[in-house]
Parts: sequence; C-alpha cells; structure tokens
Amino acid sequence: MKFYLGTHHPHWLSRTTAPLFISDVRLRDRKTLPRARGEWALDSGGFTQLQRYGNWDSVTPRQYVDRVRRYRDEIGGLNWAAPQDWMCEPMIIHGGRVGEIRFAGTGLSVPEHLRRSVGNLLDLRALDSTLPIAPTIQGFRRRDYELCLDLYAKAGIDLAAEPIVAVGSVCRRQNTREAAEIIAAITTAVPGIRLHGFGIKTSGLAEYGSQLASSDSMAWSDTARWEQILLPGCTGHSTCANCIRWAFLWRAKVLTALTGPATRTPCATPSRRPTSAVLRAAHRLALAGFRDEAADLARDTSIRWAHRDGMDTAHIADQLHLTLEQVAQILDAPEPDLLEQIRALRQKWDIDTEPATRAAADRILADLVADELVDQPPTPARRRPHRRTDPSALPLFDIA
Repeated sequence: MKFYLGTHHPHWLSRTTAPLFISDVRLRDRKTLPRARGEWALDSGGFTQLQRYGNWDSVTPRQYVDRVRRYRDEIGGLNWAAPQDWMCEPMIIHGGRVGEIRFAGTGLSVPEHLRRSVGNLLDLRALDSTLPIAPTIQGFRRRDYELCLDLYAKAGIDLAAEPIVAVGSVCRRQNTREAAEIIAAITTAVPGIRLHGFGIKTSGLAEYGSQLASSDSMAWSDTARWEQILLPGCTGHSTCANCIRWAFLWRAKVLTALTGPATRTPCATPSRRPTSAVLRAAHRLALAGFRDEAADLARDTSIRWAHRDGMDTAHIADQLHLTLEQVAQILDAPEPDLLEQIRALRQKWDIDTEPATRAAADRILADLVADELVDQPPTPARRRPHRRTDPSALPLFDIA
C-alpha cells in the first residue's frame, strides 16, 4: 500500500521524494509554487469548505480545474486530485458545534450529497479530461456507499478501471467494525477496485489496510500538538507539530507497522515442530543479517536528510566514519522506496514465517527508526508531565 504523508507545508514537495498529500487550501494563493521532487496527491479541501460554508459556492468547478491544471504543470509529480465532493457525516449535514469548531451545515440529505459528488466529477472531467481527477465514494451508512456505487455505474464511470478511487467519511469512525465492513462491501461489489482511504489512522490501517491501494494521514501534527512532543535537537518551536523531522520519523514508524501482520497476507498456522538449538540458531542468524541490512537502510536515509538540511559531505563522512566516496555514492544513488525495501528485506531473510522472528524484526525496525533518523544529544526532550514524548516508545499501531 502506498502511504501519502499529509502536510500543510507545500515547500516540503521540493525536499523529499516521499509521497505527500497536500490541500488545495494551502496552494491556491501562492504566486510561486515549489517543484516536486517526488509524487503527491491533491486534497480539494472539501471538509474544511463544507464545515465553514456548508456549500461549494465560493469555488466553482472551473476555478478548481484551472488550479489543478496549474499544479500539475508547475509543480509536477501530481498522481491524482480529489474532486469537490460532499462529505456525509451528520455534523457536515446538520451543522452545530464539535468542541470549539462550528459547522455551518449543508441542510441537504445524504442522497443529495451523493448525487452532487458524482455530478461534480462529471463536471470537472467535462471541463478538462486530461486532469487526473479521482472519483470519491461518499456515504455514511453502508447502504449509502452502495447507492453511490450505483450512481457512478449509471453515470457510465467504471470504478474498477480507475487508477484510484477515494473513499470518504470513514476516518472519524475508523475504530469501529462498520468502517471495515464498508471497505469490504465496496471491494466485493467492485472487484479489482483500487481504493484510497482519506485520513486513515494506524488503527484503521491495522483493521483494513490490506484492502487499500493507498492512504494518507497527517496525524503526526496532531500527535505532536496533543502530546507536546519536542524532539531532541529541535529548536525554534515549542512542539514538533510543524516539524519535518518528526513528521518523517512518524512516517517511518507507520511504514514499519505496514510491513507487519496488518497488511501482509496471513501465513499458514505454524506446524508444531521441535524448536531445536539448530533452529533457534538459524533464527538468530537471520535476524542478525536482517538487522545489519536494515541499519544500512536507516543510515542511508539519515545521510540523505542530513545533506538536504545543509550538512556537507565531509562532515557526514567524519560523523559516520565513512569515506567521501562512500557518502557520495549513497547520495548519488536513486532514493529507494523505504516500504518496498523493508518488505524485500523481510522476504530475503524469511523472518515472517515464525511469530517470534516476525515480532523481533518489528522491534528491530522500530528501534532503528528511533536511533538512526533522530540525532539524540545528551539533553532530554522537553515534555509535559504524564505525556509520552519519547518517539521510540510510541507503539506501532498507536501513533495516530
């Protein structure tokens, strides 16, 4: 599954090749746009639009199409863009307050939201069929999503043939079984559909991530704000809610989690064979080989980030006891997909066939992420009492 890191900082597009997820709200008023080093997807900002205004009147389909075209041409790397869809949560429809946030309310019905969502996709594609506007399946109950599927079929949209189809209005109840049942119902109704889950937290990925082609989240920012996380060495801000170092540490932990049992095809129940000393030794050797290669991967990632942050190659080489040629070779090599590299290592060392080695490998990866991707000086991170701020202590599926 491809994981898009959500961010409210468009300039990150020029700093990383990792897939990013950015809202039109953050891009629309910029006179100069960054040039993307990697791939990314565009959120239309629909939730914020409907929360504040209860309609799309201030952003016409023509205006949105013009902006998407500009982003595609000037930024580059755009995989797909969300349409101006209509979420179906009760607070969006009926309005009111949730804490300090006021919802205007659309005053419309769920079926009307579905019709407008499908109709908007048709309008956007009619204005410019070359843009990668992705369909979004909306709803609140399972029957709503099934109705939305019917509306797309009647409109002549073959969802199974689409490169990606987003699913909306599930992230706020993703810890319930209902969300997993909705995803399962969609994949059953449309075999071969490639789904993207909007704002899926790690708990949701643990439940139904194997049925998604991609997902996004920027829960790293809320986590840093709520938990008062401040990484060692970070200065100039009170928490890491806007910090690229924390965001990518959090992302690395999510990718580590995604290589675990939640998104792998479950292996067969292990046979009850004797656990001889030879077998245990083989496991230890496999884990040692896996640890060494994973450490090299984490080290190379650290080198790339240090170089992007302005550290010269001589300093990097001195810190890591490498030659200048070794550092240059790492920086000149194409940046690998971290998730794919980790999966390849797990397969190479065959560590997922036994529960004990699988758990040990997960722990190795979590420790390496904390040790290699964050430079830890002797002084401890500032923390709020009774709040967890040690990144290495964050459990794999409790990050969001």
